[in-house]
Amino acid sequence: MKSVLIASRNSAEVRELKETIGQEYNVSVITSPNKVDDYLKKYGLVLLDHTFTEYYGEDFLMGVLRKSYLPVLMLTPPDDVKGAIETMRVGTCNYIVKVGDYHKVLNLSIRQAIEKFDEQDQMKQTIITLKKRVNELEERVGASGEEDVQASSPGTSTSILDQIVFIFKRGEINLPSLPQITIKFKEMVNKGVSLQEIAFLLQQDAAISCKLISVSNSVYYGGLTENKTLGQAVARLGLTTTRQYVDAISNRALYVTKNKKFLEFIEKLWEHSLSCAYASQIVSEVLKLELPDDAFTLGLMHDIGKLVLFQAVGELQRRKKLGENVDTAELYNTVNIHHNKFGAALLKRWKFSSGYVQIAAYHDNLEEADPISKELLVVHFANLLVKSMGYDQTQQAEIDVEDAESTRLLRLNSTMIAQVKDQVKGRMEEMRGIFA
Repeated sequence: MKSVLIASRNSAEVRELKETIGQEYNVSVITSPNKVDDYLKKYGLVLLDHTFTEYYGEDFLMGVLRKSYLPVLMLTPPDDVKGAIETMRVGTCNYIVKVGDYHKVLNLSIRQAIEKFDEQDQMKQTIITLKKRVNELEERVGASGEEDVQASSPGTSTSILDQIVFIFKRGEINLPSLPQITIKFKEMVNKGVSLQEIAFLLQQDAAISCKLISVSNSVYYGGLTENKTLGQAVARLGLTTTRQYVDAISNRALYVTKNKKFLEFIEKLWEHSLSCAYASQIVSEVLKLELPDDAFTLGLMHDIGKLVLFQAVGELQRRKKLGENVDTAELYNTVNIHHNKFGAALLKRWKFSSGYVQIAAYHDNLEEADPISKELLVVHFANLLVKSMGYDQTQQAEIDVEDAESTRLLRLNSTMIAQVKDQVKGRMEEMRGIFA
């Protein structure tokens, strides 16, 4: 349980604050700035009241930030907006205006502040580690006088990863960009535009238009009459399903490589991602789950890190910067070990929600996630299920889906699992030609 330090002189307000956040956090209180040094190393957040010192708490705030890298949440009065903004400039992570039932948002605000701090701290440590590795590689290059880095033992997972990090650092290979049509579509949905306006946007992309019409006329969605226009297709599919297929169709274009050696793998990776998307959606429907993010797209994006790494390795080999005889097993091992972090980093860059980032990071390692969300359980199960059905990049040992932790926590029985399998198989066969 995280700990929160309340810095306030108002005893009545402190009692209310402790009652509000005491069940979720360990809480301590200081009434004097002189006592803060005894607490800073023990707490995850400081909740600072504007009356704590005569200078709106700013002098205390600056003292805290000089001594410890902690998130500070400011409680401000409703009649001093400038003061609240000034505390943000000094270094608070956020402020809460003490108006109405502001206590109701305290737990959420504290949780968000701590999560953001933890994420920034983790990112900082990751960057430090990557910089250290890159510096070591650059020193090796400087010592040898060679322009390109040659791995000390080509084919090992360490040397492959080092070279990928190095070429990203040098800007020789860039992370892919999220398709613009997807960005524009999300912006329009957030604005609450009509289906007609959505159709007008999608008409600008001929490939998406044709495929959406094909999807709307498939056995699964088809009606009594055949759709011939995009407007008819969008009306039949509805906004949610249209968004899912726009994501799928636009992301399909990312699954390419100039290295012919990896074409088959990239195709199988796409098939795995699409089947996982269907499985995730079907599981959420069978269990009648209400998830904060779309299950289909969560499943579609879970293995994006593998795509990035294989594209990077393929480009390295094509440019002859990696040995031609890289052991395939070693290569797959490298990708399997590191794709979670690369995928999470890419989704953060694309500004996906924390739910997507968590799934990219932990869909193979459920026990490392904290907390374990329902959407993570769904994708973890879906990932195992479609692998057991043969939708995978490599041959694996037989997977006992019914014995998986996510199966148990979701309370899926053998009948439900068989139902999901049948529906996934049917959807994949139906859509195989459309997504080719």
